[in-house]
Amino acid sequence: NLELGRAPDATISLGEPEVRALAGITTGPISKADMRGKSASFAHTITTDQLHLNLHSYLLGQGWDGASRVELTIATGIYIWSDDTAIPALDMGGAFPGGLTLINKGFIMGKGGDGGYLQANRTTYVTPTPGGPAISLTGPISIDNAAGYIGGGGGGGAGQSGTPWIIIGDTALFSPGGGGAGGGRGGPANTGDSTATTLGDVGAGGAIGQVGTVATNSNNFAGQTIATHGGAGGASGAVNYRGGSI
Repeated sequence: NLELGRAPDATISLGEPEVRALAGITTGPISKADMRGKSASFAHTITTDQLHLNLHSYLLGQGWDGASRVELTIATGIYIWSDDTAIPALDMGGAFPGGLTLINKGFIMGKGGDGGYLQANRTTYVTPTPGGPAISLTGPISIDNAAGYIGGGGGGGAGQSGTPWIIIGDTALFSPGGGGAGGGRGGPANTGDSTATTLGDVGAGGAIGQVGTVATNSNNFAGQTIATHGGAGGASGAVNYRGGSI
């Protein structure tokens, strides 16, 4: 009774589904001896970084029976992360009938948005994108985050037009924005020829913590002012969230 979270003097039958699940005997004869040493709680610690963690599927693969109470710990310094703003870093992924307690000592972080930039036609501005979620919940959960960090991805930075970042002829272009934490791509940079009649492709955006590159082509760049890189990608970090039961 106590293991199943019931009153110690409650009426109980060995044939109940909850009791059989605790014993690990789904059908056939069952005795009190089958209950000796059984625990209704499944404890597990994640010690390696995880990308797009589906918690329900992951725990089933670790031996969870799909019904008992779960106490999950994310070890110190471990990253649960996403590289897609449409996918949460951690998804509960299903029901936890016995309850779920998450003790986070690491980092659960959504993907940062990309920085804004001007396309190669010099007129079309690509707006920065928002960041993605850190956690998707499918049911009740208790979170102990006293020693960890949980943060959705930061939005990408906007391009700046007030101070020219590139000047081609008399045309000032937007300076590209930086990516949001964690890991949003920095806005890529433009380039073109010396007469401002042709504008080349945009360079690559910056990865996590790295600056973007300027595109190159065979045109003559004499008389132009071109910076050395585009916006930097967001740092690999997350906002500290100290919560209780959610």
